[in-house]
Amino acid sequence: MWFKNARIYTLDKDASAALFKDPQALEEQLERTAFRPCMAQELSTMGFAPLTGPGSAFHFSHAGSFYLKLTEETKLLPAAVVRTELEERIRQAEEKLGRQVHKNEQETLRTALIGELLEKAFATRRDTLVWLNPALGLCAVGASSAKRAEKVLALLREALGSFPAKVLQPRCVAEDKLTAWLSQQDLPASLTLGTDTTLKSPADEGGTIRASREDLASEEIAVHVKAGKLATEVQLIYAQEAVFVLSSELVLKRVKLLDQYLERSLPEHSEDEAADLQALLIVQGDLLSRLCTDLLEFFDCER
Repeated sequence: MWFKNARIYTLDKDASAALFKDPQALEEQLERTAFRPCMAQELSTMGFAPLTGPGSAFHFSHAGSFYLKLTEETKLLPAAVVRTELEERIRQAEEKLGRQVHKNEQETLRTALIGELLEKAFATRRDTLVWLNPALGLCAVGASSAKRAEKVLALLREALGSFPAKVLQPRCVAEDKLTAWLSQQDLPASLTLGTDTTLKSPADEGGTIRASREDLASEEIAVHVKAGKLATEVQLIYAQEAVFVLSSELVLKRVKLLDQYLERSLPEHSEDEAADLQALLIVQGDLLSRLCTDLLEFFDCER
């Protein structure tokens, strides 16, 4: 279980501490909003799932950090398939009636068609991890999409009655800060440039440059910066422990823990799979605690 991406939120420390003070009550709240598969006419469902496998608890906590997992099931219903089949049914109806099918009749046909297709549609499942630390006032949702992360937060609010999470509000312009880092100006000591970046012109019709596996300190990159392009994504290495891409929305993308960090932080593999998974979560939680705290400081975010 990995946080491959993470959208970071700040929490009200007192309110979140109250929500997570009773482990038994928390477990019951999560279980009431547990995941269930889609029914015949449902397009998607989402709910909390046992964290380390069937029969395990819905949450795990260690050193002030809490870990949760949500599962979402979505039926595959491609728009092109619906459109093609609907056009055929409209054609058949018009031949039978000898006239054009009206708009409300088309909608009736479409509703019936989707109902039939949903019963036969394949479904995919996707897990999303959540890390939070009430004492630090921080939360990370394992998603790069704002829409998906907000769905997770909405389910947390449904389960807990409230969940006081706010998107990060930097007091500086994030693109300016990332661009300065790319120019090796005021790059924090804990950060090293990686090899990927995205540069965009601030002009409405300006271009976009994407560099991958490049020396970001090279003159080639510097030329684009001098020409006025701003960094919207920069790959960074944090404390020689993890590599990730940081966006101007302060979203962590393509997070990867470095081997040397895992080797010195993880215990030896055991025959207890649940314990191994918990150990992996603890290592990630420790990293997120430090990294998210530092990012809030680097970008002077409101708390």
